[in-house]
Amino acid sequence: MKWDEPPLWPVAVPSLAGFAAACIPYVFPNTPQLVGGELTTPFILLVIVSPLLYFSPEPTGGRAELVLGANIGMFFAFFPQAIFFVWFIIVILLWLAQSMYVWRRNYPAFRIGTWLGLGAVSGLFIGGLFGHLILV
Repeated sequence: MKWDEPPLWPVAVPSLAGFAAACIPYVFPNTPQLVGGELTTPFILLVIVSPLLYFSPEPTGGRAELVLGANIGMFFAFFPQAIFFVWFIIVILLWLAQSMYVWRRNYPAFRIGTWLGLGAVSGLFIGGLFGHLILV
């Protein structure tokens, strides 16, 4: 996929979805928490919602590789956080760096999906910080 100008939806929608998912346990305190931390339930919600990327706008929409890439990107961005505490900083910086140049080059749908997955988990981490520091 290559865009003529920077698209807004691949940057804004995944990060806002991750942000909103991370805020759900703070807004609705009776949300069931799974073992593994405060962000595990919102992460599973993002994985469940990720097949909606199949219906994304052209030129990326309608491809199973996009959904697969998004899930692999989300797993790559989320699970090392359990071992390496500052992993969220690396994920956010990597996503920001990709957001500046990925739209200029012609990448396959799988690669765009990994970018979307990193964006969703970046929003998840930022939303988790927001919920923990502001909403509590």
